[in-house]
Amino acid sequence: MFDSLLVRQRVDDADAARTAVAAWADGRDGDVHDLLPVEGVTLATLFLDRGPASDERPGPGRGDGDALLWYLEVVDDDVPAWRDPARTVREASPLFDGPLADRLAGAMAHRGGGGDGDHLLLTHATHPRRQERYAEHCGPSLVAPVTGDDLPIPVAVVTLRLRPGLRSRLTWHAGRLVDRLKSVDAVDRRAREQTDVIEAEAMYSESLLLERRPASEGHLLHYYMEMESMERLYEAYEASDDWATRLSNWLFRRLLPSTDAERLLVPPLESDCEVLVHAVDPDRP
Repeated sequence: MFDSLLVRQRVDDADAARTAVAAWADGRDGDVHDLLPVEGVTLATLFLDRGPASDERPGPGRGDGDALLWYLEVVDDDVPAWRDPARTVREASPLFDGPLADRLAGAMAHRGGGGDGDHLLLTHATHPRRQERYAEHCGPSLVAPVTGDDLPIPVAVVTLRLRPGLRSRLTWHAGRLVDRLKSVDAVDRRAREQTDVIEAEAMYSESLLLERRPASEGHLLHYYMEMESMERLYEAYEASDDWATRLSNWLFRRLLPSTDAERLLVPPLESDCEVLVHAVDPDRP
């Protein structure tokens, strides 16, 4: 079982932070344990989110300035290390004791996932042969893309705000219900066996995280994707007659403002976050 987490660290100078991360990553082989040596991490993507975010284009930090945004995939978020994801990342990653030591601005904040009272993991799906496909596509060494390099695979995160008021509240309660249903073994097993769509889309990892905000503002959706081809993803999504795919399309168009729905559903995907490092466990399932 995998869980997704999102944490954010403000920086005082985005360009300096980017340069520092690039210097640290130069010559490394892309093993996630170099970037975050904590047991149970199978994937880590480090993004640079250049704030501030506007009301129309909400970034993960909601206008609190430039930041490093970490997306993590962990085997089990109930283990002690992941009960406080922000603290674990801040204390464990060598980036913070070295190149980024003078670039930090404020505390690291937990932004999504992790099972606390304000974050829900709505969806997390992985390709059943993702590591084999990843090696075929990127090379057997599994060298990760780093700052300044072209990405051999598309990786993206986008944050969207739900329409405020009743729709946000209903979505939160529905998400809580789905979260409880996932604890039922039969439901969880069936969901994980439904791989036709993710196979067609060639999606390696997909996570949809819901962050609760004041109802008057609208809750935030954080959507992360690691895929083989952005073009193939959109083509398969549009061609699919799978009921879950069509339902998700219907829901996105009703829960999101029209501009944000188009931003997500109509290619190319627009994201304000630049990938700095994408690292995986060479032995991940």
